[in-house]
Amino acid sequence: MIELFDCISLLEKQLNAKWLRNTVLSNNIANVDTPGYKRADVSFEEELKKALERENKLPLAITHKNHISSIKTYEDINPVVYTQNDTALRNDKNNVDIDKEMVELIENTISYNSTADQLQRIFQLFDAAINGGGS
Repeated sequence: MIELFDCISLLEKQLNAKWLRNTVLSNNIANVDTPGYKRADVSFEEELKKALERENKLPLAITHKNHISSIKTYEDINPVVYTQNDTALRNDKNNVDIDKEMVELIENTISYNSTADQLQRIFQLFDAAINGGGS
């Protein structure tokens, strides 16, 4: 079960991951004509999904202080930047598809704005609770 402050922390991490992905996608676009350049991308949702799947499984029993803990917090989930080396679109070995990068940049921007709106709504609820619902 995700608690409220874990939710805020997770949304913050998601915003940071989206911002990083925006930077990486912009870098891909800037290098569309660079010979040999390989596109990069960011994996965060996949890391989050793996962590949530682990949470639904039974935890390992830790019977000795030297045992490795299987318990991970949401703070341990971080975006991973990877390079896609397995493709080449042109003879110069560059694999950046400008149309795909532009679409992904737009999708990422919309997702970033949506996440920021969610976080803003949570803080507005906090503000209303603290101020008794009055403005």
